[in-house]
Amino acid sequence: MERLFGNLAVDPLIGLPWIIALAILVLVASIAAGAGRLRSQFTRLVAGLLLLVGLLNPQAVEEDREILPDTVIVIEDRSDSMKFGARDEALNEMSASLKSTFREDGNLDIVTVSVSQDNDGTLLAAAMTDALAGTASERLAGVIALTDGRAHDITDATASYLPEDVPFHALIIGAAESRDRRILATKAPKFGVVGEQAEFELLVEDPGFEGERARIELKLNGDLKARFPITIGRPLSIPLEIERRGSNTVEMSVEGVEGELTLNNNLFVSEIQGVRDRMRVLLITGEPHSGGRAWRNLLKSDPALDLVQFTILTSRSKYTNAGERELSLIQFPTRQLFEERLDEFDLIIFDQYERRSLSRTQGRSRPTIPPQYFQNISRYVEDGGALLLATGPAFATQASLYRTPLVSVLPTRPTGDTAVGSFRPELNEKGRRHPITADLQGSQGQAWGPWYRVIDNDPVGGDVLMDGPDGVPLFVIDKVRDGRVAMLMSDQAWLWAKGHEGGGPYREMFRRTAHWLMGEPELDAETLSAIRDGDNLIITRRSLDEVTDRVRITSPDGTNRRVSLDRIADGLYRATVPLQGNGAYRLQNGDISTIAAVGSLNPKEYDNLLPTEEVLMPLSKATDGLIKSVQLKSSNVPNIRRTNPGRATSGNNWMGLVSHKAYTVTQSRRTPLAPGLFIFGLFFLFMAWAWRREGQ
Repeated sequence: MERLFGNLAVDPLIGLPWIIALAILVLVASIAAGAGRLRSQFTRLVAGLLLLVGLLNPQAVEEDREILPDTVIVIEDRSDSMKFGARDEALNEMSASLKSTFREDGNLDIVTVSVSQDNDGTLLAAAMTDALAGTASERLAGVIALTDGRAHDITDATASYLPEDVPFHALIIGAAESRDRRILATKAPKFGVVGEQAEFELLVEDPGFEGERARIELKLNGDLKARFPITIGRPLSIPLEIERRGSNTVEMSVEGVEGELTLNNNLFVSEIQGVRDRMRVLLITGEPHSGGRAWRNLLKSDPALDLVQFTILTSRSKYTNAGERELSLIQFPTRQLFEERLDEFDLIIFDQYERRSLSRTQGRSRPTIPPQYFQNISRYVEDGGALLLATGPAFATQASLYRTPLVSVLPTRPTGDTAVGSFRPELNEKGRRHPITADLQGSQGQAWGPWYRVIDNDPVGGDVLMDGPDGVPLFVIDKVRDGRVAMLMSDQAWLWAKGHEGGGPYREMFRRTAHWLMGEPELDAETLSAIRDGDNLIITRRSLDEVTDRVRITSPDGTNRRVSLDRIADGLYRATVPLQGNGAYRLQNGDISTIAAVGSLNPKEYDNLLPTEEVLMPLSKATDGLIKSVQLKSSNVPNIRRTNPGRATSGNNWMGLVSHKAYTVTQSRRTPLAPGLFIFGLFFLFMAWAWRREGQ
């Protein structure tokens, strides 16, 4: 059966091509009859038409129809930006009001889709596309978005996702007078050379308050570096010295103001990887001894290290009448080393050095290294330098380096005694916890080779990691302001390098010590870190002491919580907490704080939190939709109208939803317009009439 129009259909008795051919024949015969001036032209034409109608078998169709409802998609923005300024509450109220109106219409199906955010921000277009995929396009009445307007995946092609004549309406939620100050880095390098400066460029934005002053704070690896003012709306370049190899966390924050939406975007966090060009080490050996070559071999084994070594080859006491130049192969360049180029060294090592004086031509004597240069070394350490003392018997005498200005940075002092006799170094409680020595095997179950001399001493600061006979401190480390110091209270470590009676972890221990002295973060004893594991955040705390305080966690949304740590091993504590969104998590335990990144450190969602019509305006205009700022009042929601396809779908304070009037047929009945015998009877009647007229 072929439907023609409306409720009329045909059910041809013969093939449709035959009927078309017959129609052409009837037309030709009618034209020929007219040309021949036959009196039966009209009757023949009527007879031919009756024949065609009879063969087409026209029928009246009666249908029982069920009206299909149209579909309206409601997009609800549930991203983090909607959690500020009571926007989420206004969204819930407006959504409920709209859905109530749709239900009253009685011919609308409601499809609700929620939009969250990820590292790329609020993906409103992606959510709309997913909803369109499950909706019949021929019954889509329109799309209504309840949002603050901050969508991050809207392009010029987004309008093509919607079927023709289907509008996209947007109701912008958020107080028009909202204020939000934020800080961002328009230039943030990812790599920098340790000890050199990296250039950052900051910008503080606070719409409507350009030109005013705000105070910003700069932190590097959790330590406050500077506070200074900045002009809102104007970029500011800031040089920052890279402190250590590996990851360096830079935090830049701007002071908040009363009434702003959130303080979350008042903080910008960046990570810059510190790389060392080449490490420069100054090694000064007080006299030739068996362990001197062991130090040299250890330091020269690192291809990324430049070693500058000076060894005092003779003892002044053996040549009382010899002058300085007579005892030196080359002149000891003290001024160049300890005044002009001191800051060029990453690490200074004194190996069994003792204070001494050299004769001059006039009979007077002067120290090999004058006191003012030791004072320079102390300042070098306090300003971030590294110092290692490998002491010998002279450290317990009047020639000790402890009797120089270096005393201000040394963590232990000699008692004047030297213990001689075989002993095996042992790790103490802190030594088994500290990353420098924690992985080294102790004396239990493993015999390190013996040493035979230790300088008795009394620690005044720092941490003792290794003990000698009767608990005498053997290896002491300390942090002095921005620098670090390590002291080995024996001249016997070279026996390990030689493998004496099994030797010991000489290379690994002092390699780690050198890297700790130069600020390797993985070797710090007091650390707090966190990494993502699925939907959880694993917090790790290392400490030389027992940790009982709970860790304070500040989530990206600004909420705070506290969690207790579980002891895993000596000096190692952990906790696992569920994540609360992506972004920067700030952790603090006692005096130690850190920032852990989950996803993006500076989520795009927080780039700008002020409500706006600009982002969605092109999409609404392209689909004849309405975009309106409703602020926080549901009474501002526009009216809903049903419109016919092809008509306007928006106007002054109203949103149109297309009424497609779609239906499905539940039952169909066919009735012939006239009996077939009656039509064919008329055909023969008109043919007989035509013959009769021709016979007259």
